[in-house]
Amino acid sequence: MTVFALKYIAILYLSMASLPKDAKPPFKMKESPPGTVWLKDSVFIDVNPVKNIDYKEFLSFMQVAYSKELRDSFKNIPPYGISMENFRTYMRLCGIDKDLASKMKIPYEMTLSWSMNMDEYLNSPTYKNFPVVNASYNQAIMYCQWRTDMVMLFYSANSKNEKQRRKYYKKIRYRLPTPEEWAYAMVKFGNNTFTNQAVYAGEKCATIEAVPQKKNLDFVYIPYNVAELTNTDKLAVGMSWKDKDTTTNYSKTVEYFGPRDWLGFRCVCEIVEY
Repeated sequence: MTVFALKYIAILYLSMASLPKDAKPPFKMKESPPGTVWLKDSVFIDVNPVKNIDYKEFLSFMQVAYSKELRDSFKNIPPYGISMENFRTYMRLCGIDKDLASKMKIPYEMTLSWSMNMDEYLNSPTYKNFPVVNASYNQAIMYCQWRTDMVMLFYSANSKNEKQRRKYYKKIRYRLPTPEEWAYAMVKFGNNTFTNQAVYAGEKCATIEAVPQKKNLDFVYIPYNVAELTNTDKLAVGMSWKDKDTTTNYSKTVEYFGPRDWLGFRCVCEIVEY
């Protein structure tokens, strides 16, 4: 293990040893940010890794409009009462940032370690609920920013007045989790690790489909599915399908260099203003 990874061990074990009993959020709970459950403090975490269908929605929006002008406008979006029809008109006027849209694409011709390429894996309806792989650190960060903007837009458009807006948090921010937050999740949601599912590279697909959830969402972790990005570049956590480790060290750290077909990501959502 390298010095780069070793410096996180103390943080990880501290998280495992210091999980308070009956922990409660330091604020009055409102509707959870979409796709998340409460983790600790002001942080919520995705119940599943980001799926192909999620990333495709992001790419589709990039092809319509996500210029600097549009991104900047989200900083001043009204908290409620926004007209989606007017917003769509404004969005089309902003136009496309072609350079950014190009940078967010995962090359379709990229070959996976099993019998398909990214085009088939990302675009086939069969794999829509499988974890997106081969996304870069910068692509994941931009996905988090876009997701933040979309949720804030949803809050505004779904609230006709100030009273309706109160059921949502005033300001949120999606981002990648820290290694410490991941370790905390592994302890808090330890009963939600699906160790009975196994994947092997060389079969038709080496990753596993997300566990279906509709109501009463739960954090889910599937060992030997994909390792997941953290907010530290080149440092991931968890066990992927190519991992040969047979321990239950689900908070293990792993170094990576560039996009990999064993590497995905999930977001956390931080409540900036209650």
